[in-house]
Amino acid sequence: MRLLLSLLVVAVAASGCRRVSTRTLKDTEGRTFTAECDRQGQCNLTRDKAEPGSPDKKDLVLRSPGRLVAMCDAAGDAKPDLAADCRPLVCESDDACPPAHGLKHGTCVNGLCTEPANPLTQDDSVLLCLAGTGMGKSAAAQVDRYAMGLNCGSPCVVPKPCRQP
Repeated sequence: MRLLLSLLVVAVAASGCRRVSTRTLKDTEGRTFTAECDRQGQCNLTRDKAEPGSPDKKDLVLRSPGRLVAMCDAAGDAKPDLAADCRPLVCESDDACPPAHGLKHGTCVNGLCTEPANPLTQDDSVLLCLAGTGMGKSAAAQVDRYAMGLNCGSPCVVPKPCRQP
């Protein structure tokens, strides 16, 4: 009996470690998503509306290549080809960001979901420069912003015309 009780306690404790929470995520383009995430950052993602994504990339992936957390259009379970396929997640509080590292919530800094321990990278600069330009990467303004984001230097400093972290 004691063994059975011990196993039950272990099973309940283990299931509590992978609690799943549901939250609405938003990106800089105004798209909204429903995310069911565990505390390790594993999420099931769905679009809330039939909002356009890339025609050849109908799946969604959360990506954090550096400091920012972004929603990306992807083909299947593949990682996005470019940061240009992604847009940063926006927030008003920590609970609007997906969790990671065993925490209950993500981290919201200056209205953006972030991984504050990570350095700012060239991909982050591209994400910030493309924020608010719509999805895609081929419009003239997007081509200019993409090139600007690539030239953030080392250490990376986001160009002034772009949204700042």
